[in-house]
Amino acid sequence: MFMEAPQDIADVLDLIEFRMSVEIEAAGLAAERRTETNLLRMEQALTQFARHLADNTLATDADRAFHRAIADATNNSRFRLFVDEMGERLIPRRALGASFSDEKDKAEFLENIQTEHRRIFEAISDRKPDAARLAMRQHLEGGRRRYREWSLAHDIGN
Repeated sequence: MFMEAPQDIADVLDLIEFRMSVEIEAAGLAAERRTETNLLRMEQALTQFARHLADNTLATDADRAFHRAIADATNNSRFRLFVDEMGERLIPRRALGASFSDEKDKAEFLENIQTEHRRIFEAISDRKPDAARLAMRQHLEGGRRRYREWSLAHDIGN
């Protein structure tokens, strides 16, 4: 768990693959075990994310807060420990110095993440573990795709 921060896009892709092995199951367990308080924390993170769509923070703190709220909803402290230990490495776009060609490009990037988070939240809220796992898988696979595309567009070495 004590990994270095990602140094290049290959590290980021490896890290997302590793996250998939943990966070997909966390989403399913969260759907089975979540409380109303857990849902409230997820909604707060979603609201915070939406507020950051127009600023320069890239919504990384709100993104991490959403994943942490899911980890909390598993009622298994190991999932929360995973998210906490990952820290900023969990959401690598700031560490990579993510930049976008224009505000439209950035907005689209973040809006896709927001839509995926909403799907995860809805499945957890509806107590649908398989749907939550699928939504988390799609979110993390989407992340891998976005980082690959971003690295190619910005000529970052693989």
